[in-house]
Amino acid sequence: MSTCRVPGCTAPVTRWGSLCSTHKSRQRRHGHPQQTGVTKAELVPFVALVRQRKSRNPDSPLWGQIEARWAALVEHCRGVVAQALDGRAMNRHQRQACVEVVRIADHVEPWTVIETALALYMMQEHDHRRFQSDDAFRHQLSRRLRGLTDVNAGSWFDHGSGRVKRVYRDLPATTTLTMAAMLNEAFGLPGLMLARREEEDARKRRDEVHQLGEAVRNLT
Repeated sequence: MSTCRVPGCTAPVTRWGSLCSTHKSRQRRHGHPQQTGVTKAELVPFVALVRQRKSRNPDSPLWGQIEARWAALVEHCRGVVAQALDGRAMNRHQRQACVEVVRIADHVEPWTVIETALALYMMQEHDHRRFQSDDAFRHQLSRRLRGLTDVNAGSWFDHGSGRVKRVYRDLPATTTLTMAAMLNEAFGLPGLMLARREEEDARKRRDEVHQLGEAVRNLT
């Protein structure tokens, strides 16, 4: 029997394909068989960086420009949803992606959406290995923003722990990528520029520490 193509995995492949059931599920949910989900806790330090940058530059037009990008995307998606309700034929993945964007906008404050998206771009720039591929990042972008509202979650009772647990309903992979493309259009450019500015400032701080250390070592 053939085994999973993921290095180190000896589980048998599913009937059709080259992945075991676990890695096939990850491929579908996360965009890559070896990608794991980005947790809210992982994003905390990067959200903090976004907030610090904003607090140091409260009057920067950047924040208003990003909010306008998000508002424009939401308006576009509301239009698509309205057309779908009127019976207009359209790509189902585009329609479903727009429904998800509107759902987020209706239940989450704009800045919460924005800082979460920007934090993901900062995480990507800080640790490229956290994302196994571009598709994996796109899946996490869509999943983390959908995770901001409980509307997308179901619940089940775990008899082992005696607690109610939440599980988020997955979208089809094509819908997830369609949604991510929309989000990237809104947040990609400012997210990458902000992430690179953060890295540049961190590099300057490291250089200053190095220069200070050299000066101390040269003391007689």
